Amino acid sequence: MNYLVAVDFCFLDVPGGSERVAWDIAMAARDQGWNVAMLCVKPSLGELPGGPALQEGITVVRYEKPELAKWHPMRMRHQIEAAAAAFGQWLQETRWDVVHIHSPFTGTGVLRAAGSTVRSVYTAHSPIVRENRINWAAQGWPGKAKLVLGLPVLTSLERKLLTRSAAIHTLSEFTRSEINHFHGMGDRVTVIPHWCRDGFRRSCTRPEARRLLGWQADQPIFFTLRRHEERNGIDIAIRAIAPLASTHEWSFYVGGNGSLRPKFESLALELGLGDRVRFTGRLTDEELLLAYQAADVFLLPTNSLECFGLIILEALACGCPVIATDAGAIPEIMKAILPDFIVPAGDPLALREKIRDFLENKLYVPPPEELTAFALSKYGKPEIVPRLLGLLQPYHNEYSPGVSRSPGYEG
Repeated sequence: MNYLVAVDFCFLDVPGGSERVAWDIAMAARDQGWNVAMLCVKPSLGELPGGPALQEGITVVRYEKPELAKWHPMRMRHQIEAAAAAFGQWLQETRWDVVHIHSPFTGTGVLRAAGSTVRSVYTAHSPIVRENRINWAAQGWPGKAKLVLGLPVLTSLERKLLTRSAAIHTLSEFTRSEINHFHGMGDRVTVIPHWCRDGFRRSCTRPEARRLLGWQADQPIFFTLRRHEERNGIDIAIRAIAPLASTHEWSFYVGGNGSLRPKFESLALELGLGDRVRFTGRLTDEELLLAYQAADVFLLPTNSLECFGLIILEALACGCPVIATDAGAIPEIMKAILPDFIVPAGDPLALREKIRDFLENKLYVPPPEELTAFALSKYGKPEIVPRLLGLLQPYHNEYSPGVSRSPGYEG
């Protein structure tokens, strides 16, 4: 079976939640014996070549995205055209049994170039309209312009992709409900969560993990890994934990990067937390695995639009408990194993009290092996991968009219 993945970035280039999911599924398809290719944007930084490259048994085709200012009204159109051109240059000759779309821009470009006969499956990682409304609102006047001009275009773009797709997939009931809210297609959505990655299990003791990372050995450690953007709540976590510095010993390690990292670092310094809050930057998979094992608690302070919670599964699989907000799909995982560890989103006081309860041993923390067993039993790879690959198969059609009734794709 010939399987093409359309995504904005390859996980090997730009780590992120949706990129991780797209890469994991591509690897699972490769293991099934499928011929797998991925079309994605070539990062602007680094020396990666454009065009096809074989990586871990997958043909990764990187295309150049036009470099335009964020406010430029043609940014979306030019990326779509660049994706279509890349497909025509490097992927047109293969008869693709399915195109799996993880990005509306790359996906639209592929479908424009491939024509109306190719079968497509759309994985909606988040409600694109709501997500960009949040992101653009924080971008000043360019963002305001995009809110006025861009949201109708995005709505139309996603609706066409959804209508065109033989199957629609989300990782959570929350995202399914958002698709229904914006497009009225909730009855066509198949909800299949993602799975715990191979190897993300406890392999050493907490003191050993801390020693290998060079982390504090003699006090409670809180850890988070977030893209440093407004909706992920890093500033809320810092403000929440700051007053506890005068009454409790602890360290807070913040992994990841993003445009607001300087702002968050300045906030920690302003609050006198220079020796308590440590920003690690990007972590390799090996470092991340150790971080889950070194931490006493993983903090997930998301403000909005956590559309699955893959990072919760990773922490639990390593036996690390999670204190999280009730944003988006987070409760879908948390309520079944850590219901008392959930706080209202955007409420630093509630988060502070929950952290205090943990530090003062007022919360019952399930043993690590129980957390691991939960993650593996409900979100294990053997359980989930067959369901997902079945959805991608050409004979599977969640939507009875299917591709055969699609008049053509002009997205």
